[in-house]
Amino acid sequence: MKKSILLIILFSISQVVFSTPNYKDGNGTIITSSEENGVKTTIRKCIINNIKVGDLLKENNRTIYENYTFNKSIGKLKDNDNINVLEVCTIEYLNKPKSRWGSPAGELWYKIQLENTVGCICKSPESLGEFTDPYYDNRYEIIEEIQTSKKWTIRKLKQGISVWVRLNVRDKPGLDGKKVFLLHNFEEGTRSPQENHDIVAITEETETIDGLTDHWLKVEYEPGKFGWIFGGYASVERGGPKYYIPEHTVIFDLSWY
Repeated sequence: MKKSILLIILFSISQVVFSTPNYKDGNGTIITSSEENGVKTTIRKCIINNIKVGDLLKENNRTIYENYTFNKSIGKLKDNDNINVLEVCTIEYLNKPKSRWGSPAGELWYKIQLENTVGCICKSPESLGEFTDPYYDNRYEIIEEIQTSKKWTIRKLKQGISVWVRLNVRDKPGLDGKKVFLLHNFEEGTRSPQENHDIVAITEETETIDGLTDHWLKVEYEPGKFGWIFGGYASVERGGPKYYIPEHTVIFDLSWY
């Protein structure tokens, strides 16, 4: 009996230690990952075509290097260059403290293609002391698939969202989902017109409702209770992309504000 329990515990630990995030060989899939002398290097697949370089990519981040080091420069990007992103590489210094926001110390690189030139640019060099990984905490990995009248691919996404209108919460994504709660179900004047909720997952697919095309969002509508809302009626109070989907973040990093 004790031996069986031990085997179960060891199996569970192995699943946590050795499991890899599920991106189905798409963007986010880990190509290589290594750790040596306190430096962890992770290269992920991240193919995004036809990005126009803009003012969000600072001048000192535009040098193209032969690989993921500063040893040899082979060119430089300029405004309105049209590039393809091929990979994202994070170099994390494990022995250095994280920032007060939890960002690790290290470098963020993109492998890019400019016409016939393939090289690497460093978006966040070591001199900044920290970087933000577009795939931090395996953001946007596939969690599950839900079948209603259509198949929904559910991806991991953690961020906040604001809701200003009455909005149905459903037990599944899509209008097929059963209504389980109503946001803003209050008498006028008794509460703030704004509600903030945490997104824990998002559908890869979008839907068009009342002329609005958006994703379905899994939110925590009450402590410990989760359901789905249509993102077309939700908003964010900041600049940049509405959702912290890695591809959106990469495009924003490199293009025009």
